[in-house]
Amino acid sequence: MNELWRIIVIAVSAYLIGSLNGSLLASRAFLRDDIRKHGSGNAGATNVLRTYGVKWTVIVSLWDVGKGVLAVWIGQWLLPEYGFWGASPAAVLLAGFCVIAGHVFPVFFHFKGGKGVLTACAVFFTLDWQVASIAFGVFLLLLLLTRFLSLGSIAAVFTLPFLGLLFHRGWLTVAVYGAMGILIIILHRANIKRLLNGTENKFPRNKTPA
Repeated sequence: MNELWRIIVIAVSAYLIGSLNGSLLASRAFLRDDIRKHGSGNAGATNVLRTYGVKWTVIVSLWDVGKGVLAVWIGQWLLPEYGFWGASPAAVLLAGFCVIAGHVFPVFFHFKGGKGVLTACAVFFTLDWQVASIAFGVFLLLLLLTRFLSLGSIAAVFTLPFLGLLFHRGWLTVAVYGAMGILIIILHRANIKRLLNGTENKFPRNKTPA
């Protein structure tokens, strides 16, 4: 298989893996429901927590994290010469971007998915644990201080391209980090509006398992 075809396979397979949205699969296949009909209308883990409880949130979270890791490793496997943090990590960056895009715009669910935060977290820890660890620290700090998941997520992805520059990642890596961050921030535009209006929901301190 020549390089072009391998790149196409990476992009398509990562997108299709991403399209297997954990929240939608769980709610439809096992609960005979659609998570998008409840709460915020978002097909993400936070809405699953508020709607179905801890058990299903753990299952969905593991699924969405796992698919992010799997997609990046497929990119690495098909084009091993494009290694992590190398001079041209195009294959793994492409896989990471496409699996997030699939989660957000799933072909199997009318292109209406989640906001991609968990999958993006898995992608970044697989691609670049140093950058991901600091961004995750920013997320945890803001979550602990404010209990706003959305604010922590927005701040974390905002730091990604700057952290890429700080750690001397290549221009392509920084650009893709920025593109992923911008996509996730745009998807949080309703949350940003609620944060500004003081109407955003805070992360619950306790949730009864279901």
